[in-house]
Amino acid sequence: MSFEEAKQILQMEDNGSSLYDHLASVLLKVITEKPSDAVTSFENLSVGCKEEKVSLPPAPEDPSAAAGPVLDWATSTAALFVKPDEAPEGVPAPDLMKDATMYKWAGVSFGDTETYMLNLSLKKFCESLDAGYEAVKFWGKIITRDGDYYICYGKTPEDPEEMDATKMEGKDGANKYTYFVTKSPSAPWVALPNVTMAQIVTAGKIRRLLTGDLEAAVPSFPPFPGVEKNLLRAMIAQITASTAIAPSGTFEADEDGANIIPAANEDGAPEPKTCEELLEAGNWQHYELRINTLGRCTALPEPEDAEDYEPPEGDGPAGLLESCGDEGEGYTTSWSFRPCPGGQGMTSTSYAKGVSLDWPGAFAVGGGTDFVNIYVGNGLKYAETTYTPPLPSAIVGEWSVPEEEADAEVEAGTFPIEAKDVTADPTPPAEEGEEDE
Repeated sequence: MSFEEAKQILQMEDNGSSLYDHLASVLLKVITEKPSDAVTSFENLSVGCKEEKVSLPPAPEDPSAAAGPVLDWATSTAALFVKPDEAPEGVPAPDLMKDATMYKWAGVSFGDTETYMLNLSLKKFCESLDAGYEAVKFWGKIITRDGDYYICYGKTPEDPEEMDATKMEGKDGANKYTYFVTKSPSAPWVALPNVTMAQIVTAGKIRRLLTGDLEAAVPSFPPFPGVEKNLLRAMIAQITASTAIAPSGTFEADEDGANIIPAANEDGAPEPKTCEELLEAGNWQHYELRINTLGRCTALPEPEDAEDYEPPEGDGPAGLLESCGDEGEGYTTSWSFRPCPGGQGMTSTSYAKGVSLDWPGAFAVGGGTDFVNIYVGNGLKYAETTYTPPLPSAIVGEWSVPEEEADAEVEAGTFPIEAKDVTADPTPPAEEGEEDE
């Protein structure tokens, strides 16, 4: 066999490569790296050359089938990078890139690429909003069985039209904010509906993982009054009321003592707090109103035509700016605080991280005059035991007259007595004419 014939055998291709090319790559690697034990490590060098080689997947039979979804995604994503010719009006957008640095101290990161895409998506979305929303903030992410919900929110500009105050609160209560969701930075943001008292109360009695479809039904007991977008909104209301905390002194009550406003000193900024101070739960406070057992943040309005009105049990407004170190009666929210970085790496500029023990996935990070809140979880509250649906209500007993009243009515002859059932012969006698036939 000649040299050329042997070379042709070595150059026979198998899955796009030949033994000749592989041996050439291995020998080149030996000459380049100059290992001291080339004979011993020859097999390892051969494996390394195989791993370094990129093998492309086979092309699809129909290129348009694969290019369609990819092209749609690329087109929608490219729109985020287009800079407008004129300064847009809209509302201020959050600086997600800055907040993401503090999120990382809490152990939360969407990845640099996804975070940047979300930042562009929020800016583009804020350009289209009405100025009545004032400002938009990033809330977090709720994990579902099919994709995740990214959530942002802005202050509700007006109360809902034709609102029944006995069933739903307006912008002074649980519907203080309007929430928007999207499943991808390149997808549009969708506004969630306002939440009702019944939805909040029922959501607290059930445990259900979301499907990822806003219009999906919510089979549960007790029956939930709405679809998945209503359940998602009720989850957000519960989580926000329990986990929206800030360093004490950041907010204060207004002159009427009914609303919470940002606090400021002579310099126009809140008093800074050190990491050591923020490690104490008493130096954090809730800056959103809590939700009572009726599913409200404020008291029920009194009926206009009712005399001697007594509010139902559990009604009443929650206290403003409650401290995390002194939870009120009926509330079980608890927090764990630690420095970031901690241990030997702790400095005067370290942040303090708060972890909610009642709502896994809720975090707060603060230091100096800065703080952020974020939630990343499945929307379920921590439970010590396995969830068991509540039992149906007891069957209502039959009506009966109390014995004392029954005796008095019998004597007076007014005691109600059940009338005899009206009976009719199912086979009435036939008429004479019919018998002759």
